[in-house]
Amino acid sequence: METLSQINILLARPFRGVIWIYQKTISPDHGFVQVLYPYGYCQFHPSCSAYADLVLKQKGLLGIPKIIKRLIACRPSLWT
Repeated sequence: METLSQINILLARPFRGVIWIYQKTISPDHGFVQVLYPYGYCQFHPSCSAYADLVLKQKGLLGIPKIIKRLIACRPSLWT
């Protein structure tokens, strides 16, 4: 059972890499666009991308439903 958990977390690494690239580039809370949002952009703490990275780190791909639920609840003003 431990091996399946390790494989699950290992498979989540590419997704964590995508999140890292997003945070370092176009994220309003983490990237170079942050200067346009001096008080932050995300209504949640930690930000949605930081939360997604944390969940993927702890639960692997099994955490994707939690991430989707968080993103749906976030509703940034760009989506409305």
